[in-house]
Amino acid sequence: MSKRHAERDLLRQRVDRWAARLKVSPRAVRIQSMTRKWGSCSTAGTITLAADLSQQEDGFQDFVVAHELLHMRVPNHGRLFKALMSAYVPRWRAFTAAQRGVKGLTMPIASTAGGGRVGRQSL
Repeated sequence: MSKRHAERDLLRQRVDRWAARLKVSPRAVRIQSMTRKWGSCSTAGTITLAADLSQQEDGFQDFVVAHELLHMRVPNHGRLFKALMSAYVPRWRAFTAAQRGVKGLTMPIASTAGGGRVGRQSL
């Protein structure tokens, strides 16, 4: 098995572990080249992860995988979503700040004043 296939298998295993922990069942898991974000979750339940996520530290991989899988339960980045992220990945805010600029992380760290819209909702 090639290194690339082994890395993708490890990402899929991470998704399986987190899906069981979060009690969600993604319809499909895709791992592909992504230049602008680390992952996404479609309304149909497809989780897509960046192939180069496997080269990031384990904690950051957990952050991205948990983030995308939690979107199967909460489709936005509101208070409930942030509370669940804090419960499952306590250091998620540090990962967001640390990885900003590596790829287009668009999840806000804090809400905007006045209730304005804040960015896109994918990693």
